Amino acid sequence: MCAITLLAALSAALTAVRSSRADAEALLAGQVLLSTDGRTLTAPVMWAPCQEAKPRVFARETSQTVAADEKRGNTADLTHECATVGFQSSFTLRAPLGDRRLTEFNTGLPFLPFPAARLADIGYLPRGFTTTQDVPLDFGPAGGSWKPWPFTRNDTIASWTRYYAAADKPALSITQVLTPAGSPGPAPATHAGPPLSVNGHDVSLLCDTDTERAITWSDGISAFTVMSYDRAHAALSTEELLRVAGGVHEP
Repeated sequence: MCAITLLAALSAALTAVRSSRADAEALLAGQVLLSTDGRTLTAPVMWAPCQEAKPRVFARETSQTVAADEKRGNTADLTHECATVGFQSSFTLRAPLGDRRLTEFNTGLPFLPFPAARLADIGYLPRGFTTTQDVPLDFGPAGGSWKPWPFTRNDTIASWTRYYAAADKPALSITQVLTPAGSPGPAPATHAGPPLSVNGHDVSLLCDTDTERAITWSDGISAFTVMSYDRAHAALSTEELLRVAGGVHEP
C-alpha cells in the first residue's frame, strides 16, 4: 500500500493539544492558499468530530505581519474516540496580505502561501466528480515533494492540493507545486512498462495498486501529481488519470 496511514499518531497528538485548555491555539503547519484578492487564507486542518467543536483557521494582523494559527473549540468529550477527519478552512483578513510577512503564530516560522492566481485550470474530471473541501487523510504523505502531505510545512516551495469526490467512487486529488525559478525541479519517479506522456511531458507512476494510483509530471513551471485512492473502491485507472492530466493547464 503506497499511502502511509498516520491517523493513530495524529489523533493522539491532537488529543494532547485539546486536553491542554479550552479554545486553544494549535500548530498550523502545512499548505496555505492565498486568494486572488490577497485577503483569504485557506489551510487544511484536522478534527475529531466526537470530541470537540469544529476548529478553524485564524490570523492576527499588524501593519507588517500576519500570524496565522488554528483555533480549536471547546473540548466536548475526551472519553470517546472517533476517526479524525480533514477539511480545508478559510479566514478572511481585514486587508490584503500584500508584502506583509505571513508566519505561524505559535512558532514564528514563515509560510510560503500558494497564490490562487497560479492554480492550473482543470479541463476534465471523471463523470460525477466535484470539488470538495474534505481532505482524505488516508492519502498519506506519498510521493515526496511531488505530492506533499498537506499538513507538512515547506518554507521554500509553494504547493496546493485540490480534492474531488463522487458518490461510490474513489477520492481524487490534484497537487500543484510551483517550481522555483532556475530550478529544474525534482526528478520524477521511474516506473516499469512503456513510457507515459501528457501534453508532450514525460509522466511517471508514483503508485500503482488496486486501491491507490498516482501519476506525476512537470511542465517546467509546475510539478503536478494526480492521485486516486479509496479503501472501499478500486482506484481510477492510469488511462483515466492521464485524461485528467491532459486537461491540466497553467493559467
